[in-house]
Amino acid sequence: MNPWSWLNAAGPYGHRRVLFFGLMSTAVGISCGLLLWSEAASLIGVLLVAMSQAGIVEGLLDRNRDEIWGEKLEPNVANRRLALSLLILFLGVFFAYVITVQLAPEAKIEDWFERQLGNFAAGSLLDIDFSNFEHLIGRNVLVLAACFAFALIYRHGGMLLVLAWNASRWGVIFSYLARQAATEPDVNSVVYLGKTFLCIGPHLVLEAIAYILVAMSGVFLSKAVAKYRYDSDEFLQVGSAVLKIFWTSLVVLIVAAGVEATVAPFMVELLFDLSF
Repeated sequence: MNPWSWLNAAGPYGHRRVLFFGLMSTAVGISCGLLLWSEAASLIGVLLVAMSQAGIVEGLLDRNRDEIWGEKLEPNVANRRLALSLLILFLGVFFAYVITVQLAPEAKIEDWFERQLGNFAAGSLLDIDFSNFEHLIGRNVLVLAACFAFALIYRHGGMLLVLAWNASRWGVIFSYLARQAATEPDVNSVVYLGKTFLCIGPHLVLEAIAYILVAMSGVFLSKAVAKYRYDSDEFLQVGSAVLKIFWTSLVVLIVAAGVEATVAPFMVELLFDLSF
């Protein structure tokens, strides 16, 4: 079996193909941003990434609709399947930014990814704010609310914009940390990067799931408002699903904050012999 056949063996929305699409579309978006608008590449690249993935996300949403309303799958099963596909797409964007930062000229990284790095430039793993639980909840709930609002107003376009931004920021920062650490003697950037993922991977994935779920609820509600009467059975069914998905996202976000406040600093101290 040739690579292309292997990639498409599970259909147009198979996990391998979704991951590959996320990686390649992000690489193209970053490249176009750097080539055409180098001074604003950190923002233009994210916009192009979000736009490039609109087609595949629309296809995933259509598949989800057909599975539920065509009674091919139970709604909970279909929604979990959609969430997993979106998470894989998110990880494709994330790893594309990780790889780009690793390959970029060191002198250009802070210019190319100025917005993602923010005040984090020339930082280290110790600069990551593993804050107290209450602070993390407050910060992450604001992101959750923004993700819901964008998805409600702009549907999958708004969802993609928020998810692409978060994936780009996380990918750039954690890859940048490894590049900075590699300037020190006896530090292997690949090993450092792997250790960093072990520290931040659990809460990163949980936060991504929370944002994906709340974005799904916003898109579903937006479509239901436009399509159904408020007193119809269809609207009530969608509304019930939206509430369930929304509250699930909030629970996952709370768990993610707990993991970030406790597990992440413990793993950093364990793997890097650092203390907070």
